[in-house]
Amino acid sequence: MINQQWLHTFLTLVDVGHFTQTAKKLYMTQPGVSQHIKKLEEQVGVPLLNRIGKRFELTREGESLYQFGYKIKQEEDELFRDLQFDDPHKGECRIACSGSMATFLYPQLLKRQKVFPELVIAVEAAPNHRIIQALLHNTVDLGIITQPPPSSELAFDALGFESLCLVLPVSYAHQSLDFEKLSKLGFIDHPDGELYADRLLSANYAKTFHSIGKLKKSGYINQINQILIPVSEGLGFTVLPETAVRHFDQQSLLHIVTLKYPIKDELFLVRKKHRVLPKRYDWFESEIKDLFIV
Repeated sequence: MINQQWLHTFLTLVDVGHFTQTAKKLYMTQPGVSQHIKKLEEQVGVPLLNRIGKRFELTREGESLYQFGYKIKQEEDELFRDLQFDDPHKGECRIACSGSMATFLYPQLLKRQKVFPELVIAVEAAPNHRIIQALLHNTVDLGIITQPPPSSELAFDALGFESLCLVLPVSYAHQSLDFEKLSKLGFIDHPDGELYADRLLSANYAKTFHSIGKLKKSGYINQINQILIPVSEGLGFTVLPETAVRHFDQQSLLHIVTLKYPIKDELFLVRKKHRVLPKRYDWFESEIKDLFIV
C-alpha cells in the first residue's frame, strides 16, 4: 500500500512546482521533502521526477501516480463532505419487506424520490428470516416483518395488523365451501404459500384439513404480482396477505372468502438498535408508520 504521507508530499510538490515552497507549505525542511520523494520512488520502484537543475518534470510514471493520487484526494474530500453534511434529500434508502408488502409500499415511497431525485429507493422483497439477517449485517437499514424474534440488537415498532385472505375465482362467490371443494379446485402456490395456507386452512377447516402436503396444487409462481392471475382465470385458489390482494387490477374476477376465524399478522418496523441512520430515513420511517393504523 502506498505510503499516504509520502504521496501527499508528492502531490503537493507537483501542485506547487518548487521544493522550497512545498517545504514551507507542509512545514517541513527541503531535505525532508526530497527524502519523502526518494522513499516514494523506492516504494513504487520507478523514478517519478526528472530533475533539471532547480526544476523538475514528471516522468510518465510520475504523471500516472499523480493522477491516481489526485483521484484519491478528490474521493477523500467528497467523503469528508458527506460525513460532515447529512443531506435528508440525497442518498440511498435500503428497505426490506415481504413481496406483498413491497407491492403496496414501493409506489408510496417512490413519491418521495419524485420530489427529491437524488434519493435512491432500494426495496428488497424477502421473508422474515432474510430481513433479520440483512439488518444484522447492515445490508438493509429498515425492515417490515411479522413475528419478531427476541434480539438485543434490534428495535421494533408496532405498525398494525394485516389479514390473510382466502382468494377464489369469482364463480365461487355464491357457493358453500368446504375443504374437499377447495382441494378439488387446487392451490396456486407461491414462496410463502404453504405457510399462509397451512395457518388459514388449519384454523377454518380443522375437521377435514390434515396436511398442507396433501393439498392438490394447480400451479406455482414466485412473482407476487402474477399469483392472482391463474385464480382470476378459474384455475385455482390461493392464500395471500390483504395488501397483495387489494392491489390486483381485476378485483371483479376474485372472490375473497369471509372467514369464520380470521388470521391476522401483526406488522413491525424493525431497525438496528444502536445504528444511527442518516436523516433521509426520518421521512421514510414516519411515512411507513402513517400508512398503518396501530
